[in-house]
Amino acid sequence: MKKDFADKGLSRRAFLGLGATAAVAAGAAGLAGCAPAAKEEAKVGGGAAEGAAGGSTAGSPTEFVPSFLNAPAAVDESKVKETIDVDVCVVGLGLAGICALREAAEAGATTIGLEKSPDLGYRSGEFGTFGSQIHQQLGIEQPEPQEVVNELMRVMGNRPNARLLNYWIANSGKDLDWYIGSAEHELLKSDHDTPTDPEKPYVFPERCPVNENYDWRKENYPCFPGMVHLLPDHGWAMRGTLEAAQAAGAEARFNVKGEQLIKQGDKVVGIYATAENGDVVRVNTKKGVILSCGDMSSDTEMLTYYAPQATKYACFFSTMDKDGKPVNTGDGHKMALWAGAVMEDGPYAPMTHSLGTNSIGIDPYLMVNQDGERFANEDVGAQELQNAIKRQKSGVSYQVFDSKWKEQLSVMPQCFGGVTHYVPPEQEAEYAHAINHFAAGYASDTYFQGEIKAGSILQADSIEKLAEAIKVPAATLKGTVVRYNELAHAGSDADFSKTPARLFPVETPPFYAAPFGDSGMLVLIGGIDCDVECRALNESKEPVEGLFVAGNTMGGRFLVDYPVTVAGASHSMAMSFGRLAGRCAAAGK
Repeated sequence: MKKDFADKGLSRRAFLGLGATAAVAAGAAGLAGCAPAAKEEAKVGGGAAEGAAGGSTAGSPTEFVPSFLNAPAAVDESKVKETIDVDVCVVGLGLAGICALREAAEAGATTIGLEKSPDLGYRSGEFGTFGSQIHQQLGIEQPEPQEVVNELMRVMGNRPNARLLNYWIANSGKDLDWYIGSAEHELLKSDHDTPTDPEKPYVFPERCPVNENYDWRKENYPCFPGMVHLLPDHGWAMRGTLEAAQAAGAEARFNVKGEQLIKQGDKVVGIYATAENGDVVRVNTKKGVILSCGDMSSDTEMLTYYAPQATKYACFFSTMDKDGKPVNTGDGHKMALWAGAVMEDGPYAPMTHSLGTNSIGIDPYLMVNQDGERFANEDVGAQELQNAIKRQKSGVSYQVFDSKWKEQLSVMPQCFGGVTHYVPPEQEAEYAHAINHFAAGYASDTYFQGEIKAGSILQADSIEKLAEAIKVPAATLKGTVVRYNELAHAGSDADFSKTPARLFPVETPPFYAAPFGDSGMLVLIGGIDCDVECRALNESKEPVEGLFVAGNTMGGRFLVDYPVTVAGASHSMAMSFGRLAGRCAAAGK
């Protein structure tokens, strides 16, 4: 993701915390339609203000039934214009869906995929996987599976399904090989390598090689190595996988929206859908329907009901349907619920991590709020950092550091959003690709000065003038810096317990501040309860026969918070569980 200050496009880093101004402006401009509606507008299919029978919300909150739980009227069969008979139908052709479509077809099942938008849905192409041919070829050392599972379960309160996590870790590497093997691409040998042609498909190994100063086993918040990034965007792998599915006999239809599942007794045997022209299409399935329709963060009623804390974030979702509306409206969740499946127990996980500037990232320098006060241990993951920032006044904070930042980068955590390498002027041309890539972790004088010019980093000759620039009380900020310097020289953070190795005094001018704004939300992760074969479960924890879930429609993967211990885990799991759902559905399990 090359960034240019003249480019007015919205990068992932820009949206997820490139200063207060950038984040707020982005939410208010192009993304306003995705943000939660005002209370008086928050009505979906009858509105959150009315219960299942049209009653008010007065009385016990536990008895309230939101309108989206009401199944729609049965489809009039006389309005069906087309009937399709297949083994497997995949609903939603994002990453999980396209992998399910290909795997089911390659397993020999007659397969059709339905997608309500005009094209495949995808965003960034970061994948956190284990044991792929790429890792073996580049000699990337990775942790043992139990290390990863234990850490993920720890940071998510022991709530996910550990069997799902174990399956993913054991299979993600070969799934990545299968996925990207569908299209020709170039593999870069390191994170500072340069592609032969940046406009053609290539795989970028992020934070490779691992910084010799970084040992994840000694970190308070470890970030495991091995993430790869599919560039110049993720589309080449998606389209290659679609072509492979079609070569295996699958059909894909776009601008076709899944509406209701069809059941015979307790078994799901198909789905009704609406074509672009409004015609009703009936798809009969012999073996199963796979719901991979994405998350629910653009359905205000669902978001408010399942994760009210997430309504404070502007939702960032770029895939739109034919009418220009976001597609992540919980369609799969609703259809599964109407068919007898249940949601997993929460709390659900908003993906809201901060990334900071390209030159400094989320490196754990001193961070203060609008009152000029320090408020947390800064040495945490991107998601955890945003959690702390969100609880400050106006959801704003400032990273404060001094002119010695270049020599301090080498001991910073090699994590998602971190910056660990300074490139001197004479090497900038050689490292240009890495410097301009938002997650590579390389900084340079030229880029740093560009961020000052753009206003994403502020500079001053004194702490008092820096306070004036970021509009915080000068006396308070000065006191905070004095206290922080005392802790740094003592080599012990008695206030917030940050590791002494990253406790740098702020005392050599010029001084700098990088504003952190209110992060946007990429998705809300919470889905249908399922087993290790991606079968949707009912309230008795029994499979709903003929119904499978994958991607952000499925549960069991992420709860409480989205962990960036494995950067790119969401994409990787969508790939692996999409493929698994396709395999299990094709087998008629």
